[in-house]
Amino acid sequence: MTDSLFWIHRDQIYAKGLDLGFSAFSAGHLIWLAAIAVSAYMAGRLYRSLPEKGRADMRGILALATVLLEAAKVIVMGLYQVNTLEFIPLHLCSVGGLSILIYALWPGRWKLDQLFGYAFFPAALLAVAFPSTGMYPWLNFYCIHTFVYHALIICFFVMLYMSGEFRPTYRGLLFSFAFVALFAVPIYLLDGAFRVNYMFIGMRSDVGLLQLFWDKLAVPYGRPVYTLVLGGIFFATIHVLHLIYVLMGKVGTLRKKA
Repeated sequence: MTDSLFWIHRDQIYAKGLDLGFSAFSAGHLIWLAAIAVSAYMAGRLYRSLPEKGRADMRGILALATVLLEAAKVIVMGLYQVNTLEFIPLHLCSVGGLSILIYALWPGRWKLDQLFGYAFFPAALLAVAFPSTGMYPWLNFYCIHTFVYHALIICFFVMLYMSGEFRPTYRGLLFSFAFVALFAVPIYLLDGAFRVNYMFIGMRSDVGLLQLFWDKLAVPYGRPVYTLVLGGIFFATIHVLHLIYVLMGKVGTLRKKA
């Protein structure tokens, strides 16, 4: 693997017609998923066992890691002259990374725990389960960045969940949905105006599942229908997630009583 392939960007791969990528749920992908799951569980256990000072330090470490990762990405994209519009952190998970920093500085404020539970955590899960980096080789900066960055968001939420700092509420679910819906409005307009794909509602993406939705919805019916259907799927998904949280909470309560 040469250095050029380590730093190569998606646009350059497509321009050169290279075939370097991996398949979803291939062996390498499953290894990444297993590593993220183990890391999240271990981070959650460690965080739960720490006093508040130790928890604050751990939150700060994860916040610093997300900031440094994003800074490194911006620097690399600048050095290799990638489209500057891609520098802007306007994906939902980019906001999630920023929220780690905000939570680390002001824990428990502004319903951020609810946003992690109902917006950033499921978005990060989808990002690692159906990665948009399938065109890259495994030993590539952007591929590694994507998995590590979203793993940090997953680990952070698991820390909040296992420590009891996140408690699921239906009001939190509605707040999170409203946040994502409002955030999507300017992103939709930006995507259309500049031909970018923030929140994956601007054009056909590299993610197989979203490609299918685009072909079945956006092509025959238009981008507004595609976006609204995705919003409906998100609303249904977080309801299922809420039910899982509630059931897991009840199981945990029964275990404590036993």
